[in-house]
Amino acid sequence: MVSCEELKKGDVFVCQECGLELTVSKACDCAEEGMCTEEGFSCCGQAMLKK
Repeated sequence: MVSCEELKKGDVFVCQECGLELTVSKACDCAEEGMCTEEGFSCCGQAMLKK
């Protein structure tokens, strides 16, 4: 999974089950504070994949 510090504005994530898409509209700045996680996004019980 992608950690939030790796996300870039414009990245799109899609659910392989239902087709839901999420677009990053603002990049994260929490990496500087050491607060990023690697939990990623999930939908329909599955990890969403970067499109």
